[in-house]
Amino acid sequence: MTTKTTQQTPSNLLELMAARKNIAPKRLVSPGPDLHQLELIFKAASHAPDHGQLNPWRFITVPDSKRNALGSAFVAALKTRDSTATQEQIDASYSKAFRAPCIVFSTLNLEQSNPQIPKAERLISLGCAIQNMLLMAKSLNIGSGITSGQAVNSKYLRELFSLSELEEGICFINFGTIESEKPNRSRPNPSSFVSSL
Repeated sequence: MTTKTTQQTPSNLLELMAARKNIAPKRLVSPGPDLHQLELIFKAASHAPDHGQLNPWRFITVPDSKRNALGSAFVAALKTRDSTATQEQIDASYSKAFRAPCIVFSTLNLEQSNPQIPKAERLISLGCAIQNMLLMAKSLNIGSGITSGQAVNSKYLRELFSLSELEEGICFINFGTIESEKPNRSRPNPSSFVSSL
């Protein structure tokens, strides 16, 4: 019994990874994860590798009551970097705050509490945390997608999310029910990116 379970586990995990795909927020609809499901998603993040136990990242959820503020921040960031933005571009920028039923903002902490652990290692830790979240969401039959863009570190989003001087906005993680999705994309064969010294 134990041997059979052990043999199946790697295959099941690989199948879960293969089934996960990035879903654009506009293709994610209600319902989003409930409170229990969201707790499981964040618990999955807590199991990411973390050299020095710095916990160099945090996640900030965006409640419905703050969607207007987020949309306005997106618009302000757009107007700052492009004074000739059209009304269509402005409307599209504002609508980003309303596309997915659940939006989570991720940040990276660059505080030098342990200067021997550089930004790259902290970023890897955050990436692992996010991947854990995406896989947990997939196991719960919840769609997910990552979005970023030039606005994530604009002064408007930094103010909205109360980021400290030592924090950097990285990306948004969007969750919801999949309304539609693109076909699976081909994945590279390991032989194309693995070599021996």
